Amino acid sequence: MTTMTQQERREAYTAYAIQDVQIDEDEHGTFAMGLMRYGLHPFVDKICRAQFEAAALFDFYRLPELFSGHQRDADHPFPAYYAAANWPQAWSASTLFSLLQAMLGLYPYAPFHTLLLDPHLPEWLPEITLENLHVGAATMNIRFFRKPDGTSDYHVLEKKGHLHVLRQPSPWSLTAGYAERIKDALSSVLS
Repeated sequence: MTTMTQQERREAYTAYAIQDVQIDEDEHGTFAMGLMRYGLHPFVDKICRAQFEAAALFDFYRLPELFSGHQRDADHPFPAYYAAANWPQAWSASTLFSLLQAMLGLYPYAPFHTLLLDPHLPEWLPEITLENLHVGAATMNIRFFRKPDGTSDYHVLEKKGHLHVLRQPSPWSLTAGYAERIKDALSSVLS
């Protein structure tokens, strides 16, 4: 899945002109965060998968400034490289962190020494470990994993410093109700 600007009905359309088609990776992190806020995790999964698969096509998994080309289909299984794109690109590199934040539901709140989590790992990414994650003065290693029933959970491997880790939908969530928040908070405290 990609988001793109297309004007294919124009007579002068070419799939390789930046004005006709462009896929800016840095915007996908923002899209994923917005979709997570509305609880649209299958769409977060599609955006993340497409970006991770695209990154695998480039040296060192570094995404360029943008892609150019056709919508993905059987004839075009990967994006076309836009020759004038800057590579590597700092804001494209930042996309990874937004995508992970959306999938893992990470919401650090350093003033309260708290890390809120609400992981939703897709089938293609059944496990991921974050090492040396900083929240304020605290650091931690945490493993996220997908269970056989399709839900996701986490296990704190190591924690240094004062930090509360709670399973809780993002404060930005527009779909989480009070009952879900209370149930998640109690399960975090009791586990």
